[in-house]
Amino acid sequence: MSKSKKKRPAAKPAEDKKELKAPVEEAPVEEAPAVEAEEAEAPQESDAAQVIEQDSAPAVETAGGEAAAVAEEPKPPLKQFLGKAKKFLDDIGIPDMLLVRFVAVYFLFSGFLISAMRENYAAVDRWQDFIKESNRSKYIMLGLVAFILLTIIHDLLPKRYRIVDQSAAIASIIFFDIEALWRISRSYAAISFILVSLVFIYYCLGKLPSRKLYNKVPWWISGLVVLIAAGLVCFFVALTTVYKHKTFGTACHDFGLFVQMYHSLAENFTAVTTSERDYTISHFLVHASYIFYALVPVYKLFPYAETLLICQAILAMGGVIPLFLIAKRHNFKGISLLFMGLAYVFCVCLISPCYYEFHENAFLPTLLMWLLWAVDGKKIIPFYVFSVLVCIVKEDAPLYVVCIAMFMFFRDKGSIKRLHGIIMAALAGAYMVLITNYLTEHGDGQMMTSTRFGNLMIDPNGGLAEVIKNSLSDPAYFFTLFIQEHSLEFFIQVMLPMLFLPFFTKKIHRFLLMLPFVIMNMVIGAGYGYACNIGFQYIFGPACLLLYMCIINLEDLSAAKKHDLPILMGTAAIILTIGTQTQSLTSYENYKTEEESGSKYFSTLEAMIQTVPKDASLAIDTWLLPHAANRDKVYLFDNSDIDLYNADQVAQGEAPFGAVREIEKYDYFIISENWEYYNLCTQAFSENGIHMVDEIPGRIAVFKSDSYNG
Repeated sequence: MSKSKKKRPAAKPAEDKKELKAPVEEAPVEEAPAVEAEEAEAPQESDAAQVIEQDSAPAVETAGGEAAAVAEEPKPPLKQFLGKAKKFLDDIGIPDMLLVRFVAVYFLFSGFLISAMRENYAAVDRWQDFIKESNRSKYIMLGLVAFILLTIIHDLLPKRYRIVDQSAAIASIIFFDIEALWRISRSYAAISFILVSLVFIYYCLGKLPSRKLYNKVPWWISGLVVLIAAGLVCFFVALTTVYKHKTFGTACHDFGLFVQMYHSLAENFTAVTTSERDYTISHFLVHASYIFYALVPVYKLFPYAETLLICQAILAMGGVIPLFLIAKRHNFKGISLLFMGLAYVFCVCLISPCYYEFHENAFLPTLLMWLLWAVDGKKIIPFYVFSVLVCIVKEDAPLYVVCIAMFMFFRDKGSIKRLHGIIMAALAGAYMVLITNYLTEHGDGQMMTSTRFGNLMIDPNGGLAEVIKNSLSDPAYFFTLFIQEHSLEFFIQVMLPMLFLPFFTKKIHRFLLMLPFVIMNMVIGAGYGYACNIGFQYIFGPACLLLYMCIINLEDLSAAKKHDLPILMGTAAIILTIGTQTQSLTSYENYKTEEESGSKYFSTLEAMIQTVPKDASLAIDTWLLPHAANRDKVYLFDNSDIDLYNADQVAQGEAPFGAVREIEKYDYFIISENWEYYNLCTQAFSENGIHMVDEIPGRIAVFKSDSYNG
């Protein structure tokens, strides 16, 4: 007995049971089934005493040593009813899913109501009329039906599959946001929607019984959805930018000059323009953008201005494939992987700049994301290839390569591969210095440097060396340039859809990837406002590095946050883009209208411009120039071409009211009849043998010099 006790130190309760046993030999212990207490729904009848729960009836010992259970008193009817009611409510998800289900129904039918009334009443601009005229009773009834339907579905599903309420709520919120913000074009309104919507969505995600179902969506389905979304966004951007051009919404700077540059590249590979600086100059003496040669075969096949706009939309979306592969490599799965892809596709920093004409920076999203894919996967040959391609995008693009290469160097401690980072950083830095000096000495680089970095230069001819010296000499002033009043909105527009995740890291070397954003946007933007505006091309590259920082920083967070935050990121990106970019459809509608100012007018104007001989020297209005840029000699004709003399000289008859500069340089003129200097020009034209040959009365007039014999 003592030996047995040593082997089983916890046998005391079992011994007590043995003492309670009745001495009945017919029922061997081996045949008595063991029943777990949590599975027993009623007391078991046996010759042995029962182990009874505390809330059961007490056992009464009989004279023969047998235990008998006293029957439990029946519960009062009210208590029984309340117990059944509680069980029923728990089964249908109340109160646990009550708010989630209400959110799903409320936002769904609010979105439907906005959609139904959009044509006559705007939910934001005409909110009083919207409230007065909306037939809410019908939608309340439909909402009740939807609420009951969701309740039934919840009850029918097994517990681990009960994600319908949460999914419906998230989808309804996004649907409502799209309907409410469609073509509203207000960044502050979009930011407000983001703040409110993300709170509700985060709450709904917290109500998931498990995130495993969301993670079980196959990666190829997530990838397919992301590719379809990218294709649709690309089509939207291409369509709206093309029709912006067709409705004469593009200007010489910065579209007409690139059309003329590609005309030159397709003809003789020289990139010569006359419209960029009003004299003959190669664009490569203004910017070292040799990457433009990559599109020459495409432009050769389709020599139209619209070709460049379509290519720009494709290049902006092209980085989604490497970003998706990077996220997949970092173990993002299912819905989280899908929304991380959507965070790129709907990134306003990649969409909005497409509407400011055309620029070499549009190559950066595709090239930088593939470069980051190579660095992330430690693929050395692609790392060098894409580093070189990034460097030739522009003279300041090597800064991206330097930052990425140094990030690679500090990340790969203990690996021989880190040496490739320091090698490429040195090469890119040397190239940046050399190419900047070349542009300064032989081209227009000095003007570009002083324009961008003027707030950091004492000597306007000092170049980048002057900028670096001053930044290091007075860091206090340099730091004040990071955030200013006019750049704060830009900072929020960039960082809010990313949930400020680029800052969520303790690994200091990762902030090397943020340097281009700080320098090219925040610091330069302090004195050159275009740099800190999401509507311009300077954010193309920095946004890609920030998105990559989001991915690697998310990997350091908990599994729940790694799952939930990409969903919030993707949602925020969708909301901000819908709220700021969908108004671009106006250009398409303006062209398609049947009114006098519609497609017929634009087609007539286009045909009139094309009647000017290709070999003629043409001076033309800035908004018309992109449509006439497929020629060797086309010049911007604006206020700078008019000489206005002192009013006293005019009054005394010592000078005419004004004159047209270098009037003999041009063979043809196309100017607007609504221009303030139109009458002055016509007087100068008549005095110099230049006569009108065509016009659209009250709008556009074409003049030809008698000296032109073409």
